[in-house]
Amino acid sequence: MEPLGRGVVSMSQRTSEGVARILRTEIFSGRLKPGEPMPERLLAEQLGVSRTPVREALFTLQSEGLVELTPNRGATVRMITAQDIVRIYSLRGVLESYAAREAATAREQHHLDALEDAHARLERIGTRGNASEQALADLAFHMLVSEATGNPLLQTIMGQVLAFTVSYRSNYAYPSDRATTVNEQHRAILDALRDADAGRAEELMREHVASSSLYALEHFTDVERVEQA
Repeated sequence: MEPLGRGVVSMSQRTSEGVARILRTEIFSGRLKPGEPMPERLLAEQLGVSRTPVREALFTLQSEGLVELTPNRGATVRMITAQDIVRIYSLRGVLESYAAREAATAREQHHLDALEDAHARLERIGTRGNASEQALADLAFHMLVSEATGNPLLQTIMGQVLAFTVSYRSNYAYPSDRATTVNEQHRAILDALRDADAGRAEELMREHVASSSLYALEHFTDVERVEQA
C-alpha cells in the first residue's frame, strides 16, 4: 500500500470518525484501489494514531459497502461487481426519486442557493476535472437534495448509498458529451425543485439515476472486456 495522501492526522482527527473520513477520501480518489489490502497496523503508523480508531473506522467503512473485512485476512477495499452496480442504482432510483419529491415541497431558499452553487461547481469542473473531482462534485449535489428534505434518517441512508456509488464512479471521468448531459439533467431537477413541482422532480431524478446506471454498467463491461482480452 502506498503512503496515504493526507499523512499524519491532526489531533482533532484522531477519532474513528476522523480516520474514516480520511480513508473514505483515499478510496474515493482512487489512491486506495478495489482489492487493495488495508492493514490496521500500517494504517495506524501512517496516520500516527493507535489501532483502535483505525479498527473502528474500518467497521464504519464496511457498513458503507466500501471495505470488506475477512477473518484471517483483514480489511481490503471492496471489489465492485456488475450485480453491485445494478443493486445500488436500483436502490438509488427509489430513494432519490422519493427525496426529490419530498425536497420539492420541503426545501427552503438556502437549500436552493446551495444547490445552485453545487451545480455551478459541476459546470466549472466539466471535463477539466479528474474522475474523483467529478464524482465528489456530483455527490455534493445529490446529498444537498437529500438535505433539502429535512429528513435526517433519509440523509444518513443516502450518505451510505451514495458513498458506495462514488467509490466506483471515482475510477472513470466523464467525457464531454456525458458531462454535458448530466449537467443538463441536474439543471432540470434543480428547476423542478425551485418550482416546487414534486411530481416532475421525482420523475426527473428517477430518469437521471437510470441514465447514470446504464453508463456505469457500460463502463464496467468495457473494463471487464479489456481485462479479459
